[in-house]
Amino acid sequence: MQMEEYEKYTLSDFLEDDSFVRWATNAEPEANVFWKEVIKSYPEKEAIMTQAVEVITAYRSQDTFTNEMGRQPVWSRIQAEISREEKPAVTRGRSIPLYMKVAAATTLLVAATAVYWFFADHRESVHTAYNEVTKVVLPDHTVVTLNGNSTLYYNDNWTDETLREVWLEGEAFFNVKHINKDTLNIREGERFLVHGRDVEIEVLGTSFNVRDQADKTDVTLITGKVKVVLTSLSEDSVADVIMLPGDYAEFANQNLIAKKKIEKPQQATAWISQDFVFTDALLRDIVKTLVQFHGYTVDVKDNKLLNLKIEGEISVSSIPELLATISATLDLNVEQRTEKHIVLSKK
Repeated sequence: MQMEEYEKYTLSDFLEDDSFVRWATNAEPEANVFWKEVIKSYPEKEAIMTQAVEVITAYRSQDTFTNEMGRQPVWSRIQAEISREEKPAVTRGRSIPLYMKVAAATTLLVAATAVYWFFADHRESVHTAYNEVTKVVLPDHTVVTLNGNSTLYYNDNWTDETLREVWLEGEAFFNVKHINKDTLNIREGERFLVHGRDVEIEVLGTSFNVRDQADKTDVTLITGKVKVVLTSLSEDSVADVIMLPGDYAEFANQNLIAKKKIEKPQQATAWISQDFVFTDALLRDIVKTLVQFHGYTVDVKDNKLLNLKIEGEISVSSIPELLATISATLDLNVEQRTEKHIVLSKK
C-alpha cells in the first residue's frame, strides 16, 4: 500500500488492516520501522493508532500491555468506537470481519510487546510506596493525589480531540479540570474517564475519591456530578449510576452493592493529610486500610472479631492512635510484634 493512503485512515481502517493487526499482536522489527515511518509522515494519526492498539490488546485480554487493568467486554466497545468515526472507511477488495481478525490474533504468544515499547515514550505510570502520598499533574492540569501502594497509568500526549483517560489501582482523589463549555455538545477531548477493576467513572469537571480494592470499589463524590458505568454487566446489574455531591457508592462483582448520602464526604480524603477517619467502621475495614495502603501484616486470632463495629466516628492522626482506639473501644489486645506486624486478639 502507498504511504499516502494512511493519511485517510480512521480507527476502523486501522482495525481492518491485516498488516496493522499483525504488528499490534506480534513483535516484528521490520514492521516497527514501517509503522514508525507512518507516524513520522502523519503525526496526527498517532492518537488513532494508539487507540486501535489498545482496542486490539484489550480484546485479547493478555497481561502484557500497560492498561491491562482496564479489561472489559471490549467487543461491544469496539463497535461503539467505530460508530463515532466521521470519515468513511477505505474500501478494500478483500474484506474479513474485524472480530475474526482480532480473535485470530489471540492465538499469538508474543503480543503487544513491540507496541508497548513503540508507544512507551507517551506512556506514564506513577506508583507510590506504602505510607506515601503524592500528587500527579496530568497533561490537562487535572490534579490526582495518590494514596500509598497505589498506581496511576495515563498517556502524556493528550490532545483536544482525544479522550482524557487514566487507569487506577489503589486509591486516589481526583480534582478534574473543567473544560466543557456546552453540556449538550460534549467533544471527545472534553470527556474524562477513570478505569478501575469493576467500574468506569466518567466526569466533565469535579472532585471525587476512588478506592479500588481487590474485592470492591468505593466512590465518594465531593463536588460536581459523575456517571459510574460497570465494565461488565450481569443480568442484575444497573446500566450506570449517576452520583451527586455527598453520594457514596460501593461496587463489587459487577454490581452496585450500596449507595447512600453521607454528611461529610470530605472525610473520604482524610488520608491526603495522613489522617485516619472512619464512621461506624467494621474492624475488617480498618485492617484492610492498614494492609493495603500502609504495608502492615495483621493477624486476627478469631475471624469473628473482623465483624466488630466501632460506633460513631474515629478521627486520629497516626497509626499508634488508631491502634489504641481499637484496643480501648473493642476491648482487644493489640500486640505489635515488629514495626509492621500486628496481632489482634480478644482480651
